Amino acid sequence: MTEQENNTEPQTRERTIRDLVNTPFKKAMFAVQILSYILIVGSPFIGGGIGGLLDLKASRTGGLILGIFITGEVLFYASLAFLGKEIVLLIRTKMKMWFKRKQR
Repeated sequence: MTEQENNTEPQTRERTIRDLVNTPFKKAMFAVQILSYILIVGSPFIGGGIGGLLDLKASRTGGLILGIFITGEVLFYASLAFLGKEIVLLIRTKMKMWFKRKQR
């Protein structure tokens, strides 16, 4: 027997976003997911900016910020339902690589 025949573990290659987002619908859902990240993280800035432009009271601006945050959450879970947990895990690993310290 050769060494390859003894190896019972399947050969797996690293998955990429391109592999997971392979249809036009999944590409659109991926764009929605990216938009949801922007809305969740940027809700204080987006809501504050809109509230400042419209001269809203602080309570209404706070409500606007909360509405933007909730919209981002809804979009995130809606896109997650179509893309699956695997895409979130892939994005999480990619982001961890950005912030990971280099080994010396």
